[in-house]
Formats: sequence, C-alpha cells, structure tokens
Amino acid sequence: MSGKASIIPIVSLVVSQCVLTITAQAMEQKAQLWFVEEIVIKPSMVEKYETHTKEALALCEKYGLPFPFYVFTTDDFHYYFVWPIENYASLDSLFKAIGEWVAKMGDENWQALVKSGEGTYEYMKWSIVRFKPDLSYAPEKRMKKPKETSFVYLNFFYIKPGKEAEFEKTIKEGVAFYKRINFPFGFDIYSGEMGTEMPMYVYLSRAKDATAFYAQHDEAFNLHTEEAIKLRRKTLVTIRKTDVKTGVFRSDLSYPPKKK
Repeated sequence: MSGKASIIPIVSLVVSQCVLTITAQAMEQKAQLWFVEEIVIKPSMVEKYETHTKEALALCEKYGLPFPFYVFTTDDFHYYFVWPIENYASLDSLFKAIGEWVAKMGDENWQALVKSGEGTYEYMKWSIVRFKPDLSYAPEKRMKKPKETSFVYLNFFYIKPGKEAEFEKTIKEGVAFYKRINFPFGFDIYSGEMGTEMPMYVYLSRAKDATAFYAQHDEAFNLHTEEAIKLRRKTLVTIRKTDVKTGVFRSDLSYPPKKK
C-alpha cells in the first residue's frame, strides 16, 4: 500500500457517507466547510454494504480514527459521508489520519474489511461544500429535538451563471419572511465549492418524518400564499435546474466526535 492514492478510494467505501445530528446550527453558525463522500450503492447490496460499514465503525473505535463523520442516506441508494474540516489544508490531515488508522489495524484486518465490501457500490464522488449561516434560518424555538428529526429533505439548486448574487438576495428575503412569521421549522443552505456543478447551492431541512415535513411547509405557504408565491418566482428565475432528494440521517452508521 503506497500513499494516499491507494488508501483513499477504498476508505471512501469503508467509511463513506447533505443534516447532521450536529447540524450547522450546532457548529455555532460559522461558515463550516464539509468534505462529502457520495457513494452509490447497488440496491441488492444495501444489507451487505451496511454490515461492512458497521464493521468499519468498530475498527474506527478500536484503532482510534480521530476524524468524525456523519452519514445520510437518500431514497435513491446514495450514501453521503460528511466530514467537518477546518480548511482545505485539513484534507491532508484527514488522509494522513486514515493512512495511520489503516496501518494500526494491520494488513490482515484491512484486507478482510476490503473484502467484506467488495462489489457493493457503483461509483463514488467527492465534493466540498460550505455552510452559509447568512442564508440559513434557525427558529428561536425548535419544535423537535435533533434525534426526533431524522427525515431529511435536500434540494440541490443549480444556478444560472452570473445569477448567484440575485439568488442569495432572494434567499435572504426568504429568511426574513420566515423570521417575520416566526415559522418554527428551520433550514440550512450550503454552497458548492469543489466537485459539484457550479454554481450550486443545497437547501437542507429536517422533520420527524415526510408527512410532518410537507405539512409544516404547506402551513407556511398557505398562511402567506401571496408573499410565498412572489419569493418562489423570484428564486426560480435564477435557477438552471433543481434536484430534490429525500432520505434520513443515519446515526447508526455515523462516527461522532468523542466527548472530552
């Protein structure tokens, strides 16, 4: 095994996978960077892949991988492993730590782990996104605790080139609208920085389940229909295309920070 190039593609399979049990709000509203590994699993291999990932989690615990990650799965069999990083230079530290983790477990454990995940996925992608606190909305009073909001709604907005400022202006108007009506459900906005079609933003919202999510958003729309329609129209003219995904946060596949 020689260097980062031979280690990382398999590690993407092992510990791979837009919110997090620690959401952007829990990260103190800073413009946090996230390294995202997106793994597309073969539908017939989901059970094998998740068993494999849990084996990897046990080895993370046993051999002390120092970097946490959080996992979301969407209904189209995409698994998103999300790693908080301080800056782009942190990627070198992450890759180095993974290499040291592999060395600690030894070649026999590593080869067994690789074998347990063979043939389970179609392909993987890497990207980096940044949480945008100025475009996100956090209600003063949350209706549900994070553990009660496992349903995740993701809308990927691909913006017309040159329309980024106009898009962000409209999103800020939406945040002001939510604050004014004191809407109890929040959302986070992330911008793509690398590995995505550019320009790209991700809208992320959570709820107890799909029924609760759609009911709560219908509530806001129906109470303020005229203003909501105006904001939607202003947003749509800046957008080249959208991609909506729904899924869940997977605490059972995640590797959160250790309590000090």
